[in-house]
Amino acid sequence: MKIGKANASIISDLRTKVDSQVQQAKNLSEAAGALTREVYNQFSDSAVLARLFVTVPFDELPPTNKQFVQNLAKSAAADKALKNTTPVLSLLGTAGRDADWNSPSKSKGHLGIPLISSAFVGAIPMISRLLKELGVPLDWIDSHDSEIIKKSVGTSAGLFFVDDASQATDNEGRKIIAAQDFVAQYNVKSVFGIGEAYANGQMAVNVVFCCDNFARSSAEQFLSLMSSFKNTSASLVASAKLFG
Repeated sequence: MKIGKANASIISDLRTKVDSQVQQAKNLSEAAGALTREVYNQFSDSAVLARLFVTVPFDELPPTNKQFVQNLAKSAAADKALKNTTPVLSLLGTAGRDADWNSPSKSKGHLGIPLISSAFVGAIPMISRLLKELGVPLDWIDSHDSEIIKKSVGTSAGLFFVDDASQATDNEGRKIIAAQDFVAQYNVKSVFGIGEAYANGQMAVNVVFCCDNFARSSAEQFLSLMSSFKNTSASLVASAKLFG
């Protein structure tokens, strides 16, 4: 099915299917896998890749993830600014056309993105735009104050939307989707992301890369799906059951 065909009834059925699996999940990674897998399978005529990221403090990451994040920060000469409390946008669930896209552990470049500072995030056009469109203020990126997230994102789901992945640019003229080789190889036309915040200030974002174009209103249909996912998986976050 194409995402442009999504309506309230279809999303409601998908929500029921995802919630049932999330309720059985032993950790948030399992729950994230269920969400991304069902979104990809349901809308495989459009979706190239579906992913679920959650902000996790650096010191709560598994060793492999920590090493990945340290290497990424070091490559940007920002490793000395990396702290135990630094929120890391961590890949917990993924599903897509490439076999390596169906397990977070196989991610070559997006296992974890440390939100070290506004300057560091500002150098990553997609993440910068995503956070801005979800209503995350720049002062949070520097202060990492969870109360800011609760107030700005916690009240309702937010939407990030790119209608032309090959041409859309930011205010500095940079491509928002920087991986243009990926865009060209998989004919990615549009991208959207839905963000929500848990009660403790951790943020979850479901990002979907698509091979067709559709109206922003079609992407908005997924707001309720993400809200339901947050509510159903909240107990896993509250008990810190994040990784397998």
